[in-house]
Formats: sequence, C-alpha cells, structure tokens
Amino acid sequence: MVIATGALAAAGAVPAAAAIPAPSGTESFVGCASLTSNANGRAQVKNICSHTINATVSVDWSWDPSCKSIGAGRSATFTWDSTKGRAEYAYEC
Repeated sequence: MVIATGALAAAGAVPAAAAIPAPSGTESFVGCASLTSNANGRAQVKNICSHTINATVSVDWSWDPSCKSIGAGRSATFTWDSTKGRAEYAYEC
C-alpha cells in the first residue's frame, strides 16, 4: 500500500478522497457523500454509494456539524446556526 501511494504521488495522481470542492452552486462531494440541498443553517447529504458511510458538511474552517451514519442511497439532514452560512461541501469522516 505504501508503494502504491508513493507511486500515485510521484505520478501526480490525487486519490478521490482528496478531491477539491466544486464551486458554489454546484453539487459538491468527496467520496460517497453528496451535498444535495444547501441553505443557511441546513444541508442535506446523500450517500451515493452502496455501503453505509459516516459523513458531515464543511461549514467553515473552525467547526463542522457532527458526523452521522448514512445508509446506502439514503440522506441525512445537518443543521447549525444559520448565521454561520451555507455548507461548502459534504465529506466522509
């Protein structure tokens, strides 16, 4: 595994889990967690894979809502203080 990871790094390849978030207003996700609904203080994340994941959303650099378990094909809603704005992207944790 270490050799494979080193080979990816040497080739300039980036694993899917390190994907950069998409620009605001588009569906953005990392791994199996897909941000499907987004408003100030509330977001919905869908698990787009065929296995259970733990996921959350990125709200700002210092705080994110707690991770939740989301079954295959299911969604979970995350809430926070609406003054902190909208989620930037969803990610697995």
